[in-house]
Amino acid sequence: MISIIPSYVWLTLLASVFHAFSFTYTKQFLAHSLNRQKLAFYSQYAVGFLAVLLLPFVDLAQLWEQFWLVLSMCVLVLLGQTSYLNAMRHGDASFVVPMLGCKIFAVAGLSVLFFEQTYPPSVYLAGLGAFVSLFFLNDGKLHGSPLALFFVLLTCFFFALADIIVVHVLKNGMGGLELAVFVFVVPAVLLMPLSPILFKNDWKVSKPFGKSLLIYALAHFMGLIILMYAFKLSEEATMINIVQASRGFIAVGVVYVLARFGLSQMEKLTRKQLISRLAGGLLMFGSLAVAVAGI
Repeated sequence: MISIIPSYVWLTLLASVFHAFSFTYTKQFLAHSLNRQKLAFYSQYAVGFLAVLLLPFVDLAQLWEQFWLVLSMCVLVLLGQTSYLNAMRHGDASFVVPMLGCKIFAVAGLSVLFFEQTYPPSVYLAGLGAFVSLFFLNDGKLHGSPLALFFVLLTCFFFALADIIVVHVLKNGMGGLELAVFVFVVPAVLLMPLSPILFKNDWKVSKPFGKSLLIYALAHFMGLIILMYAFKLSEEATMINIVQASRGFIAVGVVYVLARFGLSQMEKLTRKQLISRLAGGLLMFGSLAVAVAGI
């Protein structure tokens, strides 16, 4: 069974470990500023700084060939990141991060619309399992923070559109490493010089905030490079997003560990919450197994 699982599945799982940490760790940004737009932009700048170091190893001609598509994707990522930080402001990380699994529904719908994608029954069953898991991730209740729910669903929509562009530019010949670098270098180059204007008296970065940004950037960029290679191998977005549902299960454990280390913005889960959210994460992860088995 293991031998027939495509390599892009393993790559996506590895990327999900890095992103479970980086997405959860963004909650710590709120200790430094409540300006979600600033936090979204600066988190992109931080990863962009690392991406610049890889510019000598990528083909810049690929950027100019598809510049407007890359720029559109960058805008969607910035909008998604801003929306995501708003969701984190109004909800727990152990709820919001697994909720990103809802992106699979947006991606599936958009793939049908733009790529005339069709799916086996196992994929639809996996989507149903992911949907049911949200009940447990919300502590077995049908209510929660309406604002957190709204912003995380909006995040899923923006990120899903970005994923559709990812598949398109990769199919057009762009390399996975090139795309991983360009998606963060472009907004950093275009927007970083405007920060004193965009954020006026609140544009400077304190040493503690800089440390948080660096930790986030290292984990997120590593995960992104791995994920781009997974996209390149699969050349479709839906299965990648189903595999990424494992991020929700991993994130619950990350929240628990970070809270134990005393990070100020991390919620401390009760035993009941931990069991419920672990059950939801496991169901989300089980949905992944169903989808993979039907490949």
